[in-house]
Amino acid sequence: MGCNNCPGLHHQINTEPAVFTIADMWEEAKDIRTYVFKGTLNSKPGQFCMLWVPGVNEKPFSIARDYDNELWLTICKVGPFTEQLFQLQKGDKVGIRGAFGHGFSTVKNKKVVLVGGGYGTAPLHFTAYRHMQEGSEVTMIIGARNKDLLIWEKFCKDTGIRTLLATNDGSKGEKGFTTDILLRLLKEEQIDLVQTCGPEKMMKAVAEMCLENKVSCEVSIERYMKCGFGVCGQCVTESGENMCQTGPVVTAEKALSYPDFGLYHRGSEGQKISW
Repeated sequence: MGCNNCPGLHHQINTEPAVFTIADMWEEAKDIRTYVFKGTLNSKPGQFCMLWVPGVNEKPFSIARDYDNELWLTICKVGPFTEQLFQLQKGDKVGIRGAFGHGFSTVKNKKVVLVGGGYGTAPLHFTAYRHMQEGSEVTMIIGARNKDLLIWEKFCKDTGIRTLLATNDGSKGEKGFTTDILLRLLKEEQIDLVQTCGPEKMMKAVAEMCLENKVSCEVSIERYMKCGFGVCGQCVTESGENMCQTGPVVTAEKALSYPDFGLYHRGSEGQKISW
């Protein structure tokens, strides 16, 4: 199944930051916040952008929404950069460049299941929106450790997406993992495409499950991205491919061919970091 919405040779990419103003923001869960910017990057679901906070740093983030002249980024506070970002208020300005990379395929009149773990759920809503525009039936599986960390549940349901929940502790939805729900759907329903974003161990299990059941699958692989367009070499897999260009979205078959997929990635200094 081809990636029919990926950027081609004539896709305009902003390689220098454009100024965006924070128009709105809200808390999705503890230490997870969605930022709204007026404007667009003309991105495709699954692509990412580089967010620059002047005087601080620049980091990559998946795009949670890019339509109706609104750009949404859902961001987890995990380090010094995001701690500084979380101090910004409405009206403050940042720099954003992109969009970069290959995104998720969109299909017409098919049955699609999207599997999101943690804040990896956010870009899948953008993906669901595009599928539904094409007449496809979408099921969203959202997982988290507990109910307090679930995100985008209400927004998905309000959008008309069939939404299934899994929490490790059973505090909301089914007790267990997103893969438990996916396995049941694969056995009980005719599914044409599975797409997933979230923890890499989860995505590896999803990819293996789909291959075993002969269902097309795409995964979004996160690596340490600095430039966004294949120059710095920071985001290469152990197979030597730049994920900012080859990915972040690749087929399950390609993802499983990477020896580091689901096992480890490399940090800013090239050190191995286990998932």
